[in-house]
Amino acid sequence: MPRQTLQPPELFPSKRWGFSQVVISPPGRIVHIAGQVAWDADENPIAGTREDQFRQALKHVFIAVEAAGGAPDDIQSLRFYIPNFESGTEADMISRVLVETFGTDSPPASSWIGVQALAQPEYLIEVDAMAIVP
Repeated sequence: MPRQTLQPPELFPSKRWGFSQVVISPPGRIVHIAGQVAWDADENPIAGTREDQFRQALKHVFIAVEAAGGAPDDIQSLRFYIPNFESGTEADMISRVLVETFGTDSPPASSWIGVQALAQPEYLIEVDAMAIVP
């Protein structure tokens, strides 16, 4: 179900960074998607940069949403877990990928969380999501 977004004037305008400050979810089925990483279906790591792994993890999120009967527009919120997160260039990369993926009209809400480590040392980012599907 398409998301409705709000930009309270008291909060900084976040859409240019690729996320919305507030997302209102219509009625439907709530779908929680486990953290997705850059592993293929046979548990082989997909090598590459953090950006490569971010794009792959987002593809996995889309596969999970579609398996639940939804579409990328049904994603209401995303959480990114990033080991050894360095603000600046990495934040710019995340913003760029989000804008390319979701645009700036009505992107999902998101949280970017720096963590000490993920489940495997080859993981450079993990993405979980919540969607509302009809």
